[in-house]
Amino acid sequence: SNLIFSCLNSSSETLILEFAGRSDRNHARLLHKFPSMDSVSVCTRVRFDPNCFGISTIFSYSIQSYINEFQLRVNLVKGKPVQLALLVHGVHGPYKEAFDLDDFWHSVCVSWSQSGGRWALFTDGLVVSRGEGLSSNNIGPGGRFIIGQEQDTFGGSFKKNESFSGSITELYIWDRVLNSSEIYTMEKECSPNSSGPVFKWSGSILCTVKLYYIKGPALAVTHY
Repeated sequence: SNLIFSCLNSSSETLILEFAGRSDRNHARLLHKFPSMDSVSVCTRVRFDPNCFGISTIFSYSIQSYINEFQLRVNLVKGKPVQLALLVHGVHGPYKEAFDLDDFWHSVCVSWSQSGGRWALFTDGLVVSRGEGLSSNNIGPGGRFIIGQEQDTFGGSFKKNESFSGSITELYIWDRVLNSSEIYTMEKECSPNSSGPVFKWSGSILCTVKLYYIKGPALAVTHY
């Protein structure tokens, strides 16, 4: 967690999305036109509200023909480590213990490939779990990528009891599977710029992310 803190400190300014408590409307939407993807990796930095328990959603991606297309879900149990699970095209992967619910920043990377439905979950630069059988369909194009809420209809119908509470920043997306050495190097160098992300959390992030009902610190660029 100290490494993450120094990563965030090393950046002169970055947008941090603050989700203060659960809600059925606070969210951010990526203004990015997604192609069909036969593999994908998403990396982000998160800090969970240590007083919020139950199921939570870091991000959800839906297409019009299939709502539960791609999600990173969380199970928060008091006194237990944070558990993370991927959901791809309606197939829910297992919850895996990732790190303590300690109110510190942690990095999370997930990858998936339609080849065998292979998936992997990394936290703080190291692999937590791998598996296969998570859908073998491509992830569909033209979807809605929402941070902080699970979608029950295309781009909407949020539920308070599945929402995110805490902080999220530095979210990057690749249309390929990042390997473990790339993820470890990004963590060590505090740089998510492994070659060719299709979505970057850049200095002009407010042009590529639309915030809904997120007030206060999230709207301002946070200076350190």
